[in-house]
Amino acid sequence: MFTKPVPTFANGGRPDPMPIRADTAFQTMYRLNVGGTAVSPSDDSGVLYRSWDDDDPYIFGAAFGVSYGKDSNVTIQYGQAVPPYIAPESVYASARSMGPNAQINLNYNLTWILPVDAGFYYMLRFHFCEIQYPITKQNQRVFHIYINNQTAQEDIDVIGRSGGIGRPVYADYLAVTAQGSGQTDLWVALHPEVNTSPEFYDAILNGLEVFKLQTYGSDNLAGPNPPIPPSDTAGNNAVAGGGAGSKKKSGAFVAAWAAAAGGLVAVLVGCLCVWAVRRRKRKAALSIAEVPKAVGETPAPVILGPTKSPAFSDMAH
Repeated sequence: MFTKPVPTFANGGRPDPMPIRADTAFQTMYRLNVGGTAVSPSDDSGVLYRSWDDDDPYIFGAAFGVSYGKDSNVTIQYGQAVPPYIAPESVYASARSMGPNAQINLNYNLTWILPVDAGFYYMLRFHFCEIQYPITKQNQRVFHIYINNQTAQEDIDVIGRSGGIGRPVYADYLAVTAQGSGQTDLWVALHPEVNTSPEFYDAILNGLEVFKLQTYGSDNLAGPNPPIPPSDTAGNNAVAGGGAGSKKKSGAFVAAWAAAAGGLVAVLVGCLCVWAVRRRKRKAALSIAEVPKAVGETPAPVILGPTKSPAFSDMAH
């Protein structure tokens, strides 16, 4: 899989080929359909049943660039150098570029951040294919590739490498992550080339694969164990249950509920007492008003005085 072409070591732009031994074990970390949608194993090419994810979750910042599909009159043309099993047509038929504004493109990098295990070598396979007109000639779109802030490749010209629009090409690069525990971020960035004065200051990517290579010293792919979260002593004591501390907490809990219930009962009793007193006063006032009716006299206006609240007085008016 990694025999042709020989991967280039990303060490600041010096083209140092670094062959990978045939007995090297590897693990797929990422397989991204850049600018496109996820590809299920049943839709993969070469009966390899690979899964390709969309790249949106890994783009750094708000500079997403522009994603697009191939022009309707463009056909993906595999060749001897890039047979169909390298990547499905749907990967080469979609892409992400920086966008149409040259001034904006010159002031940022189109960047992806990929969490990986620290202390390993990684092989990154970049898939390219120009799929939209008017880019059909060399030196129309030229750009640089950076991996972990190191120049992996200068002056990438997709048409110059592939030979024409709709023709796929790929390039392999090696990167190493610093020793450490846990995970670290693998940065991948693209930036336009300016020295060759291309027609468009832009960059393009169709697909990206990341493979973790075994360490030759220990011949394994195992990453470090994830850090153990700090234990919650108080929580463990509470969950343990059955001890004196648990019983004390249960007793305090019951006492709190009993006090709350007693307070509620007291409030209800108080409300009932107030209601009963007001009801008696109302009955007394009515009996005084009815006395003149019994002797045939005109009743005098009833003045309850302070037994009325201001709210009831306002309602009466």
